[in-house]
Amino acid sequence: MDCNTGIEVQLVAFTLGSEQYGVEIDQVREIIRKRAITPVPQQPSYVEGVINVRGTIIPVVNLRKRFELQREESLSPHTIIVQSGVGLMGMLVDAVSEVIRIPSNQIYPPPSVTKGIDTVYLRGICRINDRLLIYLDVEKVVRASPAGRTANIHTPRQKMIAAN
Repeated sequence: MDCNTGIEVQLVAFTLGSEQYGVEIDQVREIIRKRAITPVPQQPSYVEGVINVRGTIIPVVNLRKRFELQREESLSPHTIIVQSGVGLMGMLVDAVSEVIRIPSNQIYPPPSVTKGIDTVYLRGICRINDRLLIYLDVEKVVRASPAGRTANIHTPRQKMIAAN
């Protein structure tokens, strides 16, 4: 990671429990309030199912379950729709807080041992004044999930158009 003080990263910050996380704004397509999710059979417990967003079927992963964090009910859950190399995927989070700019010199490599989240999903840890934010690698979160393999589900109309 480049540590020049003039370079900034823009992150969409969100919470899971009492911790704050962030993903690059360039990978966020949109943020929606939680809506009805259709379960998909024989998926891991952290794959909530799929949602229909303007004709596109998008798999949804519950990040709290994915990272095996305590299961507390969120009062304001949101789904962050992210774009990755394998397509669109929804990440169910407790709340979305803000878009923040972080100077690259405030982003540190993930520690070799972290509790609760496998470091393979992390791009780094960001120091913002007196708090820390966990900077997630969307590509790795999506690819590690079975939902990532279904992230390119198209509606029947899209399949018909693609076939022509």
